[in-house]
Amino acid sequence: MTLVSEYSRYYRFLRFIITFLRFDFLPINCFLLRHIRMSFYPALAAFHFVATSHMLYYVMLEGDMVTFSFGTIWFSGSLQAFIKTITAIYYKEQFLIFFAGIEEIVKTHFDTVVDVIVKKILKETLTLTKICHFSITVIFNSTVFLLVMNGMNSPKGQPLGYYLPVFSWWGNFSFQLYGAWLILYTVLAGDFIFIALALFFRGELLIIAEIILCFDDSQFVKDNIHLLRMIYKMHLRILKKLGTFQNVYYFLTFLQIVSSFFLICLTTFMIRFHDLQAWAYAVLLCGLMQTFFLCLIGDILFEKASLISTALYLTKWYEMELEDQGRLLIMIAMAQKPYGIKAAGLVDVSFFTFIEIIKLSVSYCAILFTVA
Repeated sequence: MTLVSEYSRYYRFLRFIITFLRFDFLPINCFLLRHIRMSFYPALAAFHFVATSHMLYYVMLEGDMVTFSFGTIWFSGSLQAFIKTITAIYYKEQFLIFFAGIEEIVKTHFDTVVDVIVKKILKETLTLTKICHFSITVIFNSTVFLLVMNGMNSPKGQPLGYYLPVFSWWGNFSFQLYGAWLILYTVLAGDFIFIALALFFRGELLIIAEIILCFDDSQFVKDNIHLLRMIYKMHLRILKKLGTFQNVYYFLTFLQIVSSFFLICLTTFMIRFHDLQAWAYAVLLCGLMQTFFLCLIGDILFEKASLISTALYLTKWYEMELEDQGRLLIMIAMAQKPYGIKAAGLVDVSFFTFIEIIKLSVSYCAILFTVA
């Protein structure tokens, strides 16, 4: 299978995710019905969020910390599912523009030297994306399975732990079982899109840096000076994409960090001071993994964006024409501005943030133990 067909198949799958979340496969033209159709998954996620919030209030009054911890997991998951479906629905056109831009780069034929660099990095990016997607799929599915089994073994015998008096026992069971997998796959879908886009942008930045490093050779500068204009345009495009990407995930990344903090803190508390089963360890691993991927990707984007400035400085710029030197200066100035992911404009998403979340979670866990 060629690289182009692999990318086309993979991004066709990501388009299907957005289509499925919006129910676009249903041919409805009426304005009101179309919005009702698109609100189906967000409404279900919001319902589970409200139901788990109600359950958390009563178990907190009873002082049942184990059930409270279990409910907090679904509370966090349903909130993430709601925000991620809203993001996919609202920013559909922007996501499709991103996907089209990616496929355009994959299908473009460059000069021989550049084409080798581009194809190598594109292949590496796709492999890395698949590994990340496979890892979170296995971990998330295993975690939800253990959580559902734990809920079924609870006194109420319900997957999500709450009970709706308007339904029968089997009605509650079926509805909550569907809700558990709904939360799982909407959260996974949101993470799939985020990881795929972020890693491809990382690949684009790496392609630019690798091509620029070739200009350290005097003969290459003489033979391929025309590539400088192409690099300049590519750099402008990727910086614009990163700005749009930051706007799309402006609040979602902040929500991810906050919910992961509470998840890690409460689960660590329950594991340390209560006799819990495998589901608690699976949830802790899931929360750590999700936060780690988010922070690692933010760190990688920042690093690769900064790498371009260094690569430009190391070129044989003094052997170029004044016009080309001017372009290099503009690119260096743009590359020196930090580009990455800033959650809600407040927190830089980086590996340092991941360490701080772990430290803060352990600190609050100790406070919880003292209060308890």
